[in-house]
Amino acid sequence: MIKRIVLKNEFLSLSMILLFGIIFGIANPTFLSLINILDLLKMCVKPAIFACGVMIVLISGGIDMSFLWIGMFSAYSTSKLFSIVQANGTIVPFAVILLVSMFIGALLGSINSLLVSKFRIPVFIATLSSANIFMGIMFQFVGSEYIFPEQMPQSMIEFSNKLLFSFPSQGGTLVGLHVSVLYAIAALLITHLVMRYTMMGRSVYALGGDASSAERVGFSLIKTNLFVFMMAGLIAGLAGAIAISNIQVANPYDFQGQELTVTAAVIIGGTRVTGGKGSVLGVALGVLLTNLISQNLILVGVPPEYNKFVFGLLIIFATIVQAVQERARKALYRGL
Repeated sequence: MIKRIVLKNEFLSLSMILLFGIIFGIANPTFLSLINILDLLKMCVKPAIFACGVMIVLISGGIDMSFLWIGMFSAYSTSKLFSIVQANGTIVPFAVILLVSMFIGALLGSINSLLVSKFRIPVFIATLSSANIFMGIMFQFVGSEYIFPEQMPQSMIEFSNKLLFSFPSQGGTLVGLHVSVLYAIAALLITHLVMRYTMMGRSVYALGGDASSAERVGFSLIKTNLFVFMMAGLIAGLAGAIAISNIQVANPYDFQGQELTVTAAVIIGGTRVTGGKGSVLGVALGVLLTNLISQNLILVGVPPEYNKFVFGLLIIFATIVQAVQERARKALYRGL
């Protein structure tokens, strides 16, 4: 029983969270304060939602390089559209903004599906190309200027200030659990239910495990790929809208270069790079671990510019551990 627990992919992430938590707690006693924990949870919102989409694509056997630009394209276009609508006197509810951003994301995701399914372009190449295409279209036809708080839709600004509960800090400002944390939990939960308890979710695991076998047993690769990339795009649209709402500024370049951080969280959480295996629990733990490290490395004397170096090492380490765990699991089952 203990061996099976240790060999689970999630065990590695949980162990590293506890290890780094102890290290950072010793380095700075305020690390374990309620304010710091609440702030960490809010920082996890954007990568946690994005990671759901990245996980789905990884499980299907591909690596998505476009998710951040889909998220920004969807969120920036939506905020710009409704800022114009607001200038004409109409206040749009936040739920409508989210739905429109998610729709745009799903539409862009379907383009990735077309490139992969119809033109047989490898996922990495297709999404890397589409990322640049989406970026170019946004800059050329939508805009490349900041949308500042006074121009942002009012409901997005109101959302950024919503706390589930609050209390005054020592400085007199209110702190608490931000409402966006609930959105992240909901995204993780819905992704888990879809991937584990629907036929389409099972088809994604089958596609990542062995595409030929999945097709032989009756799964449609075209439909499955369409689901994978539309779902990933929809999630990216949701993450983008929530992210720019939280910071109250739509900066077209804001997500640039963050692909490694999110992908690292998914891989460290146990999602297999070659496809066919992964869990939402592992993703949640991976996101918590990577944000724990990125926000607190400076406490142990590591400069912030070394974050990418550390994440690169973590990905290599996690991949090696996954391979060792897989061999140990097979040996254990043969022994049974």
